[in-house]
Amino acid sequence: MSPDLSMDFALNFDWLTNLLAILFVVACLYDSRYDEYGVLTLAAAAMGLAVMAMEFFLKPAFDMAL
Repeated sequence: MSPDLSMDFALNFDWLTNLLAILFVVACLYDSRYDEYGVLTLAAAAMGLAVMAMEFFLKPAFDMAL
């Protein structure tokens, strides 16, 4: 794997966003069956918001640094 490709992969947040979307769906299905408070759904949503915030704030800094 070339350094340029690994850097592009590291700065590409699409794979992490897709993973969190799948996790959110799984958490919703689990919560609807087993959990009456929806804690996993809230945790998955919070992680999704954290990743979106990281992408929003950090990606322009990385783009300027490159």
